[in-house]
Amino acid sequence: MNPIRVAVVDDQALFVSGMQMLIESQPDLEFAGSAITGRSGVELAARSQPHIVLMDIRMPGMDGIEATEQILRPGVSTRVIMLTTFQRDEAVFRAIRAGASGFVTKDATPEFVLAAIRTVNGGKSVLAPTATFNLVKQFAKRPADTGRPLERAIDALTPREREIFLLVARGLSNAEVASAAFVTEATAKTHLRSILSKLALQSRIQIVIFAYENGLLKY
Repeated sequence: MNPIRVAVVDDQALFVSGMQMLIESQPDLEFAGSAITGRSGVELAARSQPHIVLMDIRMPGMDGIEATEQILRPGVSTRVIMLTTFQRDEAVFRAIRAGASGFVTKDATPEFVLAAIRTVNGGKSVLAPTATFNLVKQFAKRPADTGRPLERAIDALTPREREIFLLVARGLSNAEVASAAFVTEATAKTHLRSILSKLALQSRIQIVIFAYENGLLKY
């Protein structure tokens, strides 16, 4: 089994050194390099194509949010986990909106960081539904009243995909979505992949934000 390749983008050398030591201590992980600016982080990701990038939000020049947007272009399989000092921060929301798969605080335990890396590599997010909803309620913008049906935002989806979309937006897991929609979990996952592709979204967290900002859900 190939190791999970992890890159670190942070302007604090001591922190990067600690992350490198932690990553290299794990048999299923591989250190894929480091960068100290957002711009060099984008270049590192393009060059080494890591599975996971641990990305600091605040750095000189290009910040972690812009770097995340540039890294997560269509067709790229790399996933980004944001590193932050504060959990309830508008920058965290902006990072999630940009496509990050979650965040960890810089004072998180090594065990939590390792679990986050493995969880995100497995296709899941490191952000509980409650935390997602709190960030959305605090920082997301509601749509202006244009007089058009709000469902137009998801016109590209089939009726079944719309149903799955709304269940995911409510924070349900794949198993819960499958149960509610009376389909298998594998079918639910297939629909989710199609939804993400059609709406040009990166993760189920972005589905929550998309639904809220388009007036499809209220929290």
